[in-house]
Amino acid sequence: MIDLSEERVHLGDPDDFTRFSVAVEGDGDLARVVREAGLGRLRPDGEHLVVDPVALRSLAGPAADDDWDEGFSGMCAYAAGKGWVEADGGVVAHIERRDQPV
Repeated sequence: MIDLSEERVHLGDPDDFTRFSVAVEGDGDLARVVREAGLGRLRPDGEHLVVDPVALRSLAGPAADDDWDEGFSGMCAYAAGKGWVEADGGVVAHIERRDQPV
């Protein structure tokens, strides 16, 4: 999750490899927060982030053990098969805005 009000990036459920999205709350400059956190970059469409796998592993902290690496590799392979991995290895994640009405 990215909290723009606090300019904080947090990985909520590091062991869930069945979905990949980024929840965003608060007001602020999403592109800047993502860039300064080293998470990746905002796509020009404003609806997706390209997440650096190294940054994601770092956010997983102690959860990033051998089993985590295996699960993450499987998720990345699935994403690549769908065209959701960019040439630089960044994984494309849909942005879910949590504080906007659906």
